[in-house]
Amino acid sequence: MSEPTISVCSVPKTRLKKITLKNDYLTVVLLNYGARLHQIFAPDKNGRMENILLSYDHLDDVLADKSYFGATVGPVAGRIRNGSWDQHQLEKNCGDHHIHGGSDGWSFQYWEVEIFKTPVAIGVVFYLKDTSSGYPGPITTTVTYRLINDTLEWTTTASSDCETICNPTNHAYFNLSGDGKRDIDTHRLTVYLDGLLALDTEKLPTGKLIEQEKLPVRFKQPTSMKEIFSHFPNGLDDVFVLHNPRLSKTSLVLAEKESGRQLSIATTNKSMVLFSTTGFDADLVLNGKKMHSNYGLAIEPQEFPDLVHLPDLGSISLHPGQERISQTIYQFSAH
Repeated sequence: MSEPTISVCSVPKTRLKKITLKNDYLTVVLLNYGARLHQIFAPDKNGRMENILLSYDHLDDVLADKSYFGATVGPVAGRIRNGSWDQHQLEKNCGDHHIHGGSDGWSFQYWEVEIFKTPVAIGVVFYLKDTSSGYPGPITTTVTYRLINDTLEWTTTASSDCETICNPTNHAYFNLSGDGKRDIDTHRLTVYLDGLLALDTEKLPTGKLIEQEKLPVRFKQPTSMKEIFSHFPNGLDDVFVLHNPRLSKTSLVLAEKESGRQLSIATTNKSMVLFSTTGFDADLVLNGKKMHSNYGLAIEPQEFPDLVHLPDLGSISLHPGQERISQTIYQFSAH
């Protein structure tokens, strides 16, 4: 077993810092702009190390990104209806609504960096005191990535001296074929869910649950993305309500037969938004290819979107003296 390593380098002519965590199982590349998960190199069944995220080929492109590739999204992920709650008005950056923390949200801010090494783990802590997103605050937050053997742990903490709201996520797009060789219709997906949140025509939750038994796909069983697309012709852009989520229990499994790679995710969050990039064609170059439909699967662990308008489903309030903590564990294997 070789010694795990951490390297930090500055990107010339930018404020970007690139942090690389490496052990015998994985190599994880992170960026301080948006506390981003930029690349994960994981072995296939033959031991070949390849990147299993959609990643910009040129780091300069990250600074112009508006699609949240690998970004920490906050203070609140997803849409907030009319951009308002109580007496607060946020930026309307998605039609009549607010989305993903706004144009000055956490994804588009530079975070302070601190690396660490323990007898069992290596990692990085990103620090931010958010005064520019437009949310009541400031909100003081940390995002910690910890690499232990074949697992990557992602933890967020947030606190504020005044009452505000907080519901962050990570917005990495996964493609387990390696370096984006194949589209995600070669993947199989399993989600241990109670159902999907019903959404209106503007992709905002209505507050009602579509129970698993009423869905056209049995997500609790491994199902090919090709079959999922046959029932969801517009692709996935849905809120999956997880069944009793906790760190000791897998909530989602994504696998790709040809590479043999498998990703298992456990989280403390009550839901995951899954976005299959269906219809997402853009002049962006990721892993050497132009961005196109069904190229990746964004997996976004979070509390339910728009909870400020759905109090019966929970709360994302952050009170003075309170610390909100969420955790997600990504485990990688190959068979």
